[in-house]
Amino acid sequence: MIWKAKKRFTVGKGPYARLGLGVRFLYLIIALGWWTLSGFGMFGRQGVVVLCYHGIFSRQKERFRRQMAHIHSRAVRIDDSSEHGIHAGKCLKVYLTFDDAFANLLDNALPVMEQYQISSVIFAVADNLGCEPRWQLSAEHPESNESTITAEQLESLTKNSLIRIGSHTLTHPDLKKISPDRIKAELVDSKEKLEELLGCPIEELALPHGSYNKEVLALAQEVGYKRIYTLDPKVADFESADPVVGRFSMSSDAWKIEFILTCAGAYEWLYPWRRFIRMSKRWVCDLRN
Repeated sequence: MIWKAKKRFTVGKGPYARLGLGVRFLYLIIALGWWTLSGFGMFGRQGVVVLCYHGIFSRQKERFRRQMAHIHSRAVRIDDSSEHGIHAGKCLKVYLTFDDAFANLLDNALPVMEQYQISSVIFAVADNLGCEPRWQLSAEHPESNESTITAEQLESLTKNSLIRIGSHTLTHPDLKKISPDRIKAELVDSKEKLEELLGCPIEELALPHGSYNKEVLALAQEVGYKRIYTLDPKVADFESADPVVGRFSMSSDAWKIEFILTCAGAYEWLYPWRRFIRMSKRWVCDLRN
C-alpha cells in the first residue's frame, strides 16, 4: 500500500482506519468475497503473506501476542530460508517485517516472537539510529516521538537467530521524488554503513513509503540488494527470480477478522484494484493533454 508516512496507519484503529469506517467495512466485505471464491483458502494456495508492521506500543503487546498465536504454525522461520528463497510449502505462510526499527520492538514484539519462535526482518534507517524519526512526520503521528533502536542494540540483534536486519535507506526519503544520484547514495551508503556496523551482508531493502519506479528497482539491484520489499498488497513468491516482494500493511490494532483475512491472502484484491485506479488516472491525464 503506497501511503505517505503520516498516513500509514492510526494507532488504535488498524491499517485501514484512515479510509473511514464505511470504506473499511466495504474492504472487509470484498475480502470476505475474495476468500470465499478461493474456497476459503482450501484450493492449495501457496506463497507467503508478508506483513509490514512499524512500532509495537506497550498497550498493543497483548493484541500482538494474540496475532502471533494465530499465525505461529504458519510463520516463516529463518531455518525455512535458503539462498534460493523461502519455501512456502503447500499452504500460505506468513512472514513478519518491521519498518523503521523502533526501540519499542525490543520490549513489546521481540519477547512475543521468541515465545512463538517467529522470525522477522527489521529494516533500519541507517542514519537515524537511537533517535526520534528525522524524516517528515506530522506532529500528531503516533510515532513522531518514538525513539529508534540504537547502533549497539541493532548489533546485539544480529546474535538473535530469529532476526535479520535490512536497510530502509539512509534517511528515509521518497525515492521516487529524488535524483538518481541521490537514490544511489541512499541505497549504497545505508548498505555500507549497516554492513560496517553489523559485520554481515545487508541484502534486503524496504522502500520508504512503499514508493518506487523502474529506476529505483534497477538501482537497488545494481548495488546488491537481493530482495526489495514494497507495500504492494500481493502474496509473495520467494522462490521466483523476481527480487521484488509485496507486503500487506499491518497493525496490532487491526480488527481480528481483518488480521485473519489478511494472513489468508484475502486482501490481495487491493493490488489489481489499485493498479486499475493508477492506470485510469494516467488515461485521464493523457486525454486532458
